[in-house]
Amino acid sequence: MKIENHTTYKLKLNLEEVVQKTFAALPRNHTLGITRVVFVDRIQDRNIPADKRDKLPLLYHPKTPVSGAWFEIALAPLLEHEGWWRRLVARRTLHANLTHTLLALMGQHYHFNFSHGKKKTDYEPAIRDYIRKGLEALREQDTSFRMRLMRPLIPYLDRFARWLAKQQRKALQAKAKQAK
Repeated sequence: MKIENHTTYKLKLNLEEVVQKTFAALPRNHTLGITRVVFVDRIQDRNIPADKRDKLPLLYHPKTPVSGAWFEIALAPLLEHEGWWRRLVARRTLHANLTHTLLALMGQHYHFNFSHGKKKTDYEPAIRDYIRKGLEALREQDTSFRMRLMRPLIPYLDRFARWLAKQQRKALQAKAKQAK
């Protein structure tokens, strides 16, 4: 797989390393058919309306008879924000955002090519689940000092997250019931 960097941004982050690390956490057969990952400033596909193109951080190009599937990732939507504080936060979270973006593209690739019997309406939840599982796989491979400190707390944090999601669902159901 080829990794191309066509951006004008000066980044301290090694983009090739992020891609290789993310793909290493996934099963090898999920990455079959991907020929390249291209980093650009902005997506330039003419099939997408201009107003959406500027805000679009990723684009999956499916395989064609002439070329294999490839990913296009735009860094401008991930980095350019109003105000110095938002720009600073965007730079600090770039690694996590790129990992999430790569997993979203991999989820699209996997479910479009290797997962059969899904309706178009079922793709989004399936891709979200794929991202969650990919982030868990990356978390298991991480051996940094911070992760070794956090690993005993993760079950408690996961349980707390499930409880919060349940409370939010209850609040939304109560709000929907009141609206009727």
